[in-house]
Amino acid sequence: MDKSVLKNVNLFSDLNEHELEKIYSRCDIRSYGKGEMVFFDTEPYQGFYIVIEGSVKIFKITKDGREHILYFIHPFNTFAEVPLLENYEKIRNEEFTYPANAMSLDIDTKLILIRANVFYDILEKNSKMCLKMLSGLAKKLRHMNTYIESITLDVPKRLAKFILSEQNKISTGQRDQIELNISKHDLAAYLGTIDETLSRALKKLQSDNLIEVNGKIIKIKDKKTLMKIASD
Repeated sequence: MDKSVLKNVNLFSDLNEHELEKIYSRCDIRSYGKGEMVFFDTEPYQGFYIVIEGSVKIFKITKDGREHILYFIHPFNTFAEVPLLENYEKIRNEEFTYPANAMSLDIDTKLILIRANVFYDILEKNSKMCLKMLSGLAKKLRHMNTYIESITLDVPKRLAKFILSEQNKISTGQRDQIELNISKHDLAAYLGTIDETLSRALKKLQSDNLIEVNGKIIKIKDKKTLMKIASD
């Protein structure tokens, strides 16, 4: 792994080689196992993270003890960066805690930690880098807006869009099927629904002969109709 890995991250996509090295040389590389906590919402804020391998779940626990999943973070995406811009004084004075919990979802999850004081120091000394990174944040904001729009759709449509988006990530092998790397409970939360509604949506798509579900494997049998459902 070297500084070039940062080029895949929206926040740093407009930086040149020299600028990337400034950041990478001061990063911490961390590894986590499946189910291992990255941080709790009671911990002092250290900085933000980039997923390099594996995936991370961002979640909160409600007052009645239920888990509410906010996001799933996949490779080359950042998380916990928003507080840097919202809570400068508190973070500088070490008075801020993480606003949610983060947990590794894979056996071998690799993350980059960029500490808050490092990030602030770089920005304060490099105005051009600051402007370039603002452009990168705008790209992420556009992506998040698209995601928010998608979760307002009905569940079968959201599910169809999810299956197709996962299929598009497959570059080799069996592209007519996907393997869920999260539980169906987590998938339901991600789609903004409950387990029972997700099960009904899966059964409906399967009874219509659009997909075939076998455990965590979902085989796509009628991609054309699935695409129509996703786009309607």
